[in-house]
Formats: sequence, structure tokens, C-alpha cells
Amino acid sequence: MTYAALEKTFYRLAQLGHLSAMASWDQHVMMPPKGNEARSRAMAELSVLSTEILQDPSLEEAFEEASEDTELEPWQVANLQQMRRRWQSATAVPKELVEAESLAASRCEHAWRTHRADNDWASFEPKLAEVFKIQNDIAGALMDALGAERGFKNPYDALIDRYDPGSSTQTIDPIFGKLADELPGLLQRITERQNRETSPLAPSGPIAVEKQDRLSRRIMELLGFDFEAGRLDVTAHPFSGGVTEDSRVTTRYDENNLVEGLMAIIHETGHARYETGLPRDWLYQPVGRSMGMGVHESQSLFFEMQLGRSKEFVRGLAPHLSEMLGSDSCFEAENLHRLYTKVEPGLIRVNADEVTYPMHVILRYEIERDLILGSMTVADLPERWNQGMKSYLGLDTHGNYKDGPMQDIHWPSGAVGYFPSYTLGALNAAQLFAAMRRQLPDIMNDIEAMKLERVFSWLSEHIWSKGSYLSYSELMIEATGEPLSSDYFLNHVRQRYLSEEVS
Repeated sequence: MTYAALEKTFYRLAQLGHLSAMASWDQHVMMPPKGNEARSRAMAELSVLSTEILQDPSLEEAFEEASEDTELEPWQVANLQQMRRRWQSATAVPKELVEAESLAASRCEHAWRTHRADNDWASFEPKLAEVFKIQNDIAGALMDALGAERGFKNPYDALIDRYDPGSSTQTIDPIFGKLADELPGLLQRITERQNRETSPLAPSGPIAVEKQDRLSRRIMELLGFDFEAGRLDVTAHPFSGGVTEDSRVTTRYDENNLVEGLMAIIHETGHARYETGLPRDWLYQPVGRSMGMGVHESQSLFFEMQLGRSKEFVRGLAPHLSEMLGSDSCFEAENLHRLYTKVEPGLIRVNADEVTYPMHVILRYEIERDLILGSMTVADLPERWNQGMKSYLGLDTHGNYKDGPMQDIHWPSGAVGYFPSYTLGALNAAQLFAAMRRQLPDIMNDIEAMKLERVFSWLSEHIWSKGSYLSYSELMIEATGEPLSSDYFLNHVRQRYLSEEVS
């Protein structure tokens, strides 16, 4: 089998992935509740089918033959590396375990919607325990097969690698440790400062969902979203899905919380712009896919935190709010910016400000790490969660499961190892935004005027168009001149919230 034949195989896998993405979107957004069991089985069968293709014994010989082809173009060499990586990961996990993972996740995620609303941890716990049992089995299989080659030091590294190639507990621990050391002091200084300032005005009265939806669509258009190649829907947990040619963005609205809805839209549109901006010349091939969730989250947080909460963007956004929601002093730019940069510890991760957000992620990272490494069980989770929230944010979640360990969709859907990507993404976003401002010194004027084409062009040149052609570290070095550092994020926090200029 030649390299060209391998391309055909991975083209086929891409088409199955397309169907899986759309079926998953429908399962979260449109599917009637009684359809879940049948959909779960269909999704599991798709997973098994893809796994069987990747586990075809003839592929081993094909990779050996293709690796000797000296006429491959550089992008094809990179594509071959990505193909081989996917093949190795697939052959490391038995297809029976792949099917069990898909079924357990579909069932647990579906049950989570009801159990969370009812604050019913007792009914949810055994379903979640089954998900983690399977994730432990998968981590062990990946560790045994790939640990030496990929440098895994423990089974949890193997799960992190599924979402963020190039990251591990060895790289994450020192970064998170520095944040855990420095953020509490910064948080105290910021909250003391904001307590001395005039409190921002909230919108007077509820804002109808219909109005928020129209505004969301306007903002998505300003951010370059193409509604001819995508759509916006409402679901329980905001996410961006679909495929490069058909983007599916979801959000949720609260009539009494405009900030939540707008920031979720900006965040998910960042994901969508990255996915739809991937290189079309490499469409349907692994090298044309996104470079891990740390980079994916960097794009959503670039949009939401770096761009969306800047004074310049808020000044440009304010007239649109007044036009579409009516005249209200709370929609004045200065007040809006205070609303969007209000720092206050809260229970819900997706609503957290950018200063406290990393503490939410560090807690989840520590919990899932310890669950996989065996130093705690799912039954311990509520108490461990409460202890962590008290320690990191001074908040009590005892008995409040829906706003505690049941609040996120990730664990019930089997996404163990995903959470670190959020904070790694925030660090990436800060470093990328700083690099863009160095290279385009007048870009903030464009942002205030809502002329965002140069922002998108910069991201396309340095991130979107690269797909998975480069490694994680190579991507950051090419875009910013240096490897990932927490310094840019910490400096950004000091500048935005304490007006401290950091050289």
C-alpha cells in the first residue's frame, strides 16, 4: 500500500468523522430524549467502524513502505506522521473498549442532563464511575503500548495526550504551580481595588432571549462567522462542533445574565473560526486538522478574553447593544467594560472571570489526575471538590452537586484529560495577543472601529493555516518567537486589572 492509498484510507475516516460530528450535534441539540439509546448504539458503531479501519493489519506494512518514499512533499511527510500517530493510538485500544467508551459516555451524558437538574448525585455517581473505569482501562492500554515512545510518565499523561499532544503532567505541573502561587495574591489585590471603585450597573430588568439571540448573531457576523456555512442553536452547555465546511455553534441564554450569553457566543465563535479556517488544501487529512485542544482553546479565549474583553472591543461593541437592546446606561462602553472585567469568585467555571478561571481548571486537573492514578475514587469526588473550592476560591459546595462536581459535561461524556487545555489555552491566547500587538502596533485602533480583518488575517497566517503541520512547541515559537510561558498571562492580568505596565 502506497502513501496515496493511506491518504484514501484517512479520507474515508474523515467522512465517518463528519457523520459522527453531525450525529453528536443532533444528540445534544435536536434529538428527542427517547432517541438516546438508539443514537448511543449508532454512535458506538461508528466508533467501532473507524477503529476497525485503523486496526487493519495491512496498515503496518503500508506505513513502513510510505516512510521510505523520498518523493513526498513536506506537508505529506507531516501528514504521514499524523496518520501514524492516529494509527498507533487506535491500535493501542481494543475495539471492544472503544465501543464500551462510546456507550458509557452517551448514556452518562444523557443521564447527566436530568440528574444535574435534580441535584441527584446518588443516581449519577455509578454512571460516572463506569465512565472513569473505562477511561482508566484506556489509559492503561495507551500507557502500555505508547508510553515509551511518547514519553508518558503515568497513565494520566496518556489521556492528556489524546486532547493536547505535547503536554503532560511534567509540563503542566510547574505551569499550574506558578499560577496557583501567584493568582491568589493577585486576586486579593484586584478585588480590593474593584471594591473601592464604582460598581458596574447591570441591565435594568430581564432581556428577552429573542433579543439576545439577534444580538448574538450580529456579534458572530462581526467576528467573521459565515451563516451560509454554519448555524447557531441553544443547548444545555455551550459548545462548537460540526466540521470545517459546516460549523455548529451552540449557546445558552439567561434573561437575567446578558454577560454570560454574549461571552459564550464570542468564545464559541473563536472555536468555529479556527475550525473553519483550517487549510482547505489539506482537507480530510490528519495534517489539516486542528493542533490539539490547547491551541483550540487558545483561539476561543483569544476571542473571548484577549479581544472580547479589551476596552477597544467593548467600545466598538457598545453601539450595537444600544441599537438592538435599547437605550440603557449600562450599555455605555465604560460600564460594559467594568461588567466584563468584574472579578469575583463564583461556583460555575463557564461564568468565571479570567483571573479566577484557572483555579477552576486546576481543581479539575488535580481531581481527574488523582482519579486516574488511583489516589481517590468517584465516591470521594463531592468532598474533594468542596475542599478544593474552599481552598482555591473560598466557596462552599457541600450538598450543591449541580453547581459542584456535576456542572460540566466533560466527565459524563468521557472527556478525561481535556480540562488542562482550557488554562493552557488562556496562556497561549495571552502570548499570541501580545505577539500580534508587537507585530501590528496600531491593531487596537482597528479593533475599536470593529475592523477586524487584520486580526483574522494574523491568526490565519500564524495558527489557522498551519493545521497540524507543526508540533505544539514549533507552532508557538513560529508565532510568538518563544515557547509557551505563563508570564504573558500573568502580565496581562496585572496590566488589565491593576494598570501595572510590565516590561
